[in-house]
Amino acid sequence: MTSLRLQEQPLDYHLISVGPEAHAFLRKLFDAFGFRALRVWVDAGVSAESFDRLGCEGLVTALGECDGRTIAIAWSDFRVKASSYGRTNSRRFAAFLHHLRALPDAVPLIYVVNSAGLSLMEGRSAFGAAFELWPELLRHAEERLLLTCAVGKCLGLAPLLFGLGHYRVAVARATHINLTGPEVIRLFFGTGVDFDSRAAAERCLECHDLVHEVVPSLDDALRVCRGLIAHVPGPPPTLGPRTGAVLTQILDGAPREVVPGWCPRVRLFIGTHRGMPLGIFVNPLERSNNMITVRTLEKYAAGLDLFRALGLPIVSILDAPGIDPRFDQSDANNIRRILWAGEKIIRYPHGAMSIVAGRCFGGATALAIPKVFGGTRTIALRGAQFGVMHERIVEQVLSGSPRLLAEWRSSAARQDAGFSDLLAQGSLDAVVDPVDLPGELDRFLGGDVARPRLVRELRVVR
Repeated sequence: MTSLRLQEQPLDYHLISVGPEAHAFLRKLFDAFGFRALRVWVDAGVSAESFDRLGCEGLVTALGECDGRTIAIAWSDFRVKASSYGRTNSRRFAAFLHHLRALPDAVPLIYVVNSAGLSLMEGRSAFGAAFELWPELLRHAEERLLLTCAVGKCLGLAPLLFGLGHYRVAVARATHINLTGPEVIRLFFGTGVDFDSRAAAERCLECHDLVHEVVPSLDDALRVCRGLIAHVPGPPPTLGPRTGAVLTQILDGAPREVVPGWCPRVRLFIGTHRGMPLGIFVNPLERSNNMITVRTLEKYAAGLDLFRALGLPIVSILDAPGIDPRFDQSDANNIRRILWAGEKIIRYPHGAMSIVAGRCFGGATALAIPKVFGGTRTIALRGAQFGVMHERIVEQVLSGSPRLLAEWRSSAARQDAGFSDLLAQGSLDAVVDPVDLPGELDRFLGGDVARPRLVRELRVVR
């Protein structure tokens, strides 16, 4: 719902054109995205001639043309008022987001966050305008791509807004992300707390899911954002021989890896098949220990959120012995995490195919995106394994009961290596060799040339 303030004041702001030579503090934006001009969102009384850095109040919002499409930028300028959220810049940002939603095309937004949080100088009078950015950014993210980048200080309200991004990049070595700054930590909790290391972006990457990727520099972060929007390949990932062979069969070239850390038991890629972008989940086929942990589920969820926002059909290449049932995972809330990731799979709107390339046991079946979860097509490579548990484990579990063991063996005898039972019931569409994978992808995509339009629009289908 549009806020009353925005309804009452639709003409308080307008766009002005700013060139690359006029303002040195915007030079990095022009260089990173190749903008010829920026259309900067400013107060109605500001002209191209009167526009200046101080008047932006530490936050620049603008539109530009990059790689053949319009993108939106929100750029924190920490040197002006620590880019704190006050009434003026917060209201302008909220009005800019409202303007983006009114545009006929779905314009993606890149928000570079470098802020000390709420303005201490304005005090509580800034609360309403500043916290309105939370629902406004959330509305944008529900309908359009939002990429966020943390650099320098990301404190107070800033990490909450940063956390709304579908892909969240942070700059290494000097980025600190926390709900308050070091002064407050020292004042209330003593000088023994090492704020720099505990709030570091690298620690966020290691400990939880707020940061998807840490890169060496702001230039690298902006390059990642531009590449995601334009589907430009990133650095070729290092792949094991089996994983690389399968991806080579289905993709036109080397894919871009996203969320490269967190957990080695699943890797996420964006690639193309006959020119059409795809989101890919793959359990490295060289690994024996692909047991699904809470951290693995968080990575699946991150990929589902990003690929959904990009409008990509997805392919899950599965080789997992099950979901880790140990109590440390239970204590880490694994059952709720299974439900959380499962809901994202069930509600995925852009089409999903699974390739069971190895093991598919127990709860890991959910990550194969079965038909009952809305999967479009499910295939298995010859030699794959399906079951509640591996046969050897079932034999051991039932060894104390001859009757149950006999029942199990009778059932197992009807489950042949060609999966005729699963094929007959429609749970499985085909059993194929790796050389057949390109044709299977073609069947999944259905030759639908209209589908890439969703990708170009970068619209989230709710």
